[in-house]
Amino acid sequence: MHRLIRCRFAARSLTVGARLVAAFAAAMPVVRVAAQDIRDLKLGDWEPRSMMVTKVTEVPKPAFPVVDVHNHLGGGAAFLTADRVAAYLRVMDDTGVQTVVNLDGGWGDRLDETLAALDRAHPGRFLTFALLDFEGIDDPGWTDREAARLRAGFAAGAKGLKLHKSLGLSYRYADGKLMPVDDPKLDPIWDLCAEFNRPVMIHTSDPAAFFTPLDRFNERWHELNSHPNWLFHGDKFPSRQALHEQRNRAIAKHPRTTFVCAHFGNNPEDLATVGKWLDTYPNLFIDLDARISELGRQPYSARRFLMKYQDRILFGTDTTPRAEAYRIYYRFLETDDEYFDAAASHHRQGFWNIYGVFLPPDVLKKVYQDNAKRILYGLPAE
Repeated sequence: MHRLIRCRFAARSLTVGARLVAAFAAAMPVVRVAAQDIRDLKLGDWEPRSMMVTKVTEVPKPAFPVVDVHNHLGGGAAFLTADRVAAYLRVMDDTGVQTVVNLDGGWGDRLDETLAALDRAHPGRFLTFALLDFEGIDDPGWTDREAARLRAGFAAGAKGLKLHKSLGLSYRYADGKLMPVDDPKLDPIWDLCAEFNRPVMIHTSDPAAFFTPLDRFNERWHELNSHPNWLFHGDKFPSRQALHEQRNRAIAKHPRTTFVCAHFGNNPEDLATVGKWLDTYPNLFIDLDARISELGRQPYSARRFLMKYQDRILFGTDTTPRAEAYRIYYRFLETDDEYFDAAASHHRQGFWNIYGVFLPPDVLKKVYQDNAKRILYGLPAE
């Protein structure tokens, strides 16, 4: 009997205790722990997705066969295997690309191997450019050495000369001074290109944002954080304007030499100035490779510019042949599509989208092929 009374009391006490705990819990505020506070999101992790619903035009092939005047296919027999070259050709055939200019020829044996794998094996499909060797620029005989090597390269079949942005930004003399783009040591090189009627593809400076501090105002913050060696802000480097002036002095000094200024002269952020260059130097041409992200965010100005200077603009991609990349370029040039992502054309270059410039057929033909045929060496006759 006593045991039964104790059990009932214990049960009653447990029930009362449970009720008290439940009442206390109900009176407490509910605290929800968020997985992540969005206010703490890092800028590097921000990936905005547009909510715009716009027309999408597929352009699998261009309106006219394309000459891609700016590409990097690699060089040397070990890299340019038959399978790799066949893969390039498949993409080119699928996307209406007639010819690709390969800027990775180099010099000497590497150049000869590259010409054999591309230009000689597939006539008319590839045009390989030579490079200079800037080792030993302090040597008194450097100019003669490189001129002789380039002459041999042209005789072997090189279709032009490529200069990287390292000229003006990286190549230094023993005393630490940068070799300027208009260094007199290069004068015989420019003259040799004129003698052989070979164009010079020259990359000078870089996007405007690359020459400004990497701070909260830099519009290409993400890209520069991924590639910190692309930042040229500071006393170690010349200004962007100074580099352009060096290049333009070389162009003015050698009017018989054809210069193709890569990446829209590396000044698509300032089309008015690029127009002045084209007006001033008749031997200056520009290509649009890797700069449709800049052109496509100013579609009205870009379209007016492309129409006005339609005889001086060349098609290029700076992107190893890839169908998706080519088709973004075609969509930009041929359609009036609005606010589409251009990252696939090269790589992410800011978080803005672009607009098409819907060029008329006669202008497209010039940009795609006719202008290239006027200045390139080695394209097959029609």
